[in-house]
Amino acid sequence: MIALRASSALSAVMVMLVCVGMVACRRLHVPDAPPVPASTEQGNPGKLYAVLINGGGTKEHNYRSHVLHLQHLTRLLLAAGVPGERVTIFSSDGQDPAPDVAVRPHALHPKLWLVEGTAATAWVGPTLQYENASVPPFELRPATAAQLDAWFAEAAGWLRPGDTLLVFVTDHGEKNDQDPDQNSIVLWGEQQHLRVEEFGRFLRRLHPEVRVVLFMSQCFSGAFARLMSSADGADEVPPGNVCGYFASTKDRPAYGCYPENLGKDNVGHAFHMIRGWATERSLVRAHEVTLVADDTPDVPFRTSDQFLEHLLRRHAANTGQPFEEVVDGFLTRAWGRKAKWEHSVRLLDRIGSAYGMFSARTLAELKAQTASLPDIAHQLRNVSRSWRGAWHDANAANWQRFLESHPRWRDRLSRLEPKDLTIEQRIALANELLPELWSFASTRSDVAARLQRLHRNTRKSAAASYRMEVRLAALLRMQTLLVRVAGMEYLETVGTEREREAFAALGRCEEIELPDRELPAPGVRVAKQFPRYDDEVQAVRSSLPAWMGIQFRAPSEELVRRHNLRPGAAAVITVYPNSPAQAAGLQQGDIVLGPPGNPFEERGQVRSWIMMARVGEPLSLEILRGEQRETLTLVPTAYPLRWPSLPGPPKIGELAPPVDLVPYRGEVPRLGEGQAYVLFFWATWCAPCKASLPELAAFESERRTPVVAITDESKANIDRFFQTYSGPFPSRIATDEFRKAFVAFGVSGTPTFVLVDGEGRVRAVHTGYDATRGLPFEGWAWKR
Repeated sequence: MIALRASSALSAVMVMLVCVGMVACRRLHVPDAPPVPASTEQGNPGKLYAVLINGGGTKEHNYRSHVLHLQHLTRLLLAAGVPGERVTIFSSDGQDPAPDVAVRPHALHPKLWLVEGTAATAWVGPTLQYENASVPPFELRPATAAQLDAWFAEAAGWLRPGDTLLVFVTDHGEKNDQDPDQNSIVLWGEQQHLRVEEFGRFLRRLHPEVRVVLFMSQCFSGAFARLMSSADGADEVPPGNVCGYFASTKDRPAYGCYPENLGKDNVGHAFHMIRGWATERSLVRAHEVTLVADDTPDVPFRTSDQFLEHLLRRHAANTGQPFEEVVDGFLTRAWGRKAKWEHSVRLLDRIGSAYGMFSARTLAELKAQTASLPDIAHQLRNVSRSWRGAWHDANAANWQRFLESHPRWRDRLSRLEPKDLTIEQRIALANELLPELWSFASTRSDVAARLQRLHRNTRKSAAASYRMEVRLAALLRMQTLLVRVAGMEYLETVGTEREREAFAALGRCEEIELPDRELPAPGVRVAKQFPRYDDEVQAVRSSLPAWMGIQFRAPSEELVRRHNLRPGAAAVITVYPNSPAQAAGLQQGDIVLGPPGNPFEERGQVRSWIMMARVGEPLSLEILRGEQRETLTLVPTAYPLRWPSLPGPPKIGELAPPVDLVPYRGEVPRLGEGQAYVLFFWATWCAPCKASLPELAAFESERRTPVVAITDESKANIDRFFQTYSGPFPSRIATDEFRKAFVAFGVSGTPTFVLVDGEGRVRAVHTGYDATRGLPFEGWAWKR
């Protein structure tokens, strides 16, 4: 039997309310024998049906873990006695035999890290393989909107009052940035998806006494929780016929959207929920297990959680109190009867222990102990990206040196087409190439040691960064539990009878219990214990890399030739305020050469050099400024929690900053001498820049306002551009190789248009171009 009952003491109120106003709690019958036609006779048990959806999108994004979800859940349902004919699966392209599932192989060789970030991965790196999805013994249907629409239209004819429809959705979901309440499920095919409102229309076809339980593991799945109120989410008090469990909130990605989980099986919300349902026999208890065991950035919650939060927020608005104070007020009342809430307290403690966090009892405590976590997580993401960039630069330099000294490998690889290599050929090639590459790197102990250190630090920082994301998720789970306890205390003390009945109805809806028999549970790896949060924060702060505070890029080909620069020379394009670089006297336009007598030989080497330096220890750095070489003393500091802000664009009406540009064609004007100008920041590769040129030419002609085209690209790049481009273009072109004008005007993208009047004051600034709207200058309308 599948029975409905209050699963635990998560709430004594829940136990009290489960059957309020009912003659008896609803029961579902899962027969061991073949099914009999559903009956509407009073007292007949309802039947459990299941619809499983794996849209996948395209074969490149339809991962094997999605199919494993379907296989695990169908095995569980069949073992629990649900007849196969009551289970329908919509998966990618259905029964089409063409491959539709991407399989990510494990690392092909232990030294594969030596070529990450290099061109060599095309031949020896892991590549996606494809196979056809199957979930024996079921026939798969295409996961398209039309197929789902047809199924729900048909199901409305045979689903009876008292029946339960379990709707499972695995993984991919999309966020609607304009309206997160209308996030979507990704379906099969390019740009195919199903929004909340569209799914709600499917549900409205069903009889209102058919219970619908949503089990959704896709990113941003929480938006679908609003369907509990009514099929369109409009009613404030839910009737209790639609409920569910969600991997994360409407504004957060779930585990499948994090690169750390690509290619991993047995992780995340779906696996833990399925396993918990099999071992606990209760969907409610499966959710509780998942709150503790899911060591990914998921924030699992259920519809009753969202309903209680809604009630508390409305109460806060009606009383004029801040939401957090309202919650903590009800929590203070609740903790006055701790025995009543022992289960909730233990669940909070288990989450805190699993993720090295303090188990808070109020939102104020939760906020106080983690005030720095978002900043630290942000810092670690930046540190991880910097280590990875430095590691990839070092790998690329080592690979280039290897090819130059091993022409046999260069010629051999040039004759191989990477896309034609089988997985067996890739393995054989990696087994031959990578040991030789490592042997080459080891001929210089400093190179091998630096590569290993950069790789190790990248992995360590990435792991710490990901753990912080998981810790943040754990805090949000504890917050949900605290709000749940406060909401139940609200119901018991000041809530209305209608609100209590609605909560009880949701509780009944959310529970599906499986029969007490041996059931198959997917294997879940044992997660490593997280270090204590305070200990990890201290460890992170004591091991941060050194920082100097510049942005740089390779100098132009002309500069390299004129000054005979080494490959590792770096052109400074930004010096951050209050940084070690600024204190040392570095300026925009300087060329960083390296320590005196030991110039950088690898592109981007300045980054790894400074990151591996000792914080607070002075370093000598040789630079080229103009035509003169100078030696500066730099004292690096620890990597900052947040980088200093760069100046933004000048405000309308302010004097335009002076520009220091190099003419490419025509004269560079002086601003503020009576003539207005349009400064047009562009790039040779920028399609919207090219699209704006006809209108720019018209504006220049009709308004007699010259246009100055400014790019940060080299003269050689511009030469190549004009060898093929023959359309309209401003007669005045200037280069800004060190991006001084780009920074001064706060240019964040191309094209950017800055209108400067004859007095040198900024009259308009706009980034981007849309031909239907035209140039955004006051009083201007282009008449084509």
